[in-house]
Amino acid sequence: MLCKKFGKLSIASVSARPWLVAFRSGRLLNMPTRTRKPLPRNNHLEEAMALLIRNQAAFVEQIARNDQERLALKDWQRNTEDWQRKSEEWQRKTEDWQRKSEEWQRHAEKRFDKIEERLANIEVTLAELPKTLLQTILDQIPKIRKEIGFKSRT
Repeated sequence: MLCKKFGKLSIASVSARPWLVAFRSGRLLNMPTRTRKPLPRNNHLEEAMALLIRNQAAFVEQIARNDQERLALKDWQRNTEDWQRKSEEWQRKTEDWQRKSEEWQRHAEKRFDKIEERLANIEVTLAELPKTLLQTILDQIPKIRKEIGFKSRT
């Protein structure tokens, strides 16, 4: 017991607990222990525990592999989705380019048709020009004769 006055172990308490004195002096550690029969070992239990530990290790390893494969699959899916999105965007751009190209082609064909029409009109006019020019000159001869005062010999 503790002494109320000093707060230390008293001699009375030491005598009440002889094993404590023996322990502090080291005698308890040097005392011969009783010999016991060794417990029979159960090899099956040890083997089962070893197998359980190996199986748990394999299970944890398989979980880690599955996690890695799942992450790789997610990366692959993300890459596939990116590729698909880019492919769709490329297809939209291609369709837009094709639509603009067709529109430009129609516009060019209209312009070409107008140019051909104008060229045909010019060709007709040029083909008729000598006849028209000659006729105009012939029509103007009597007027010109009058103006210059030319008289015929007849």
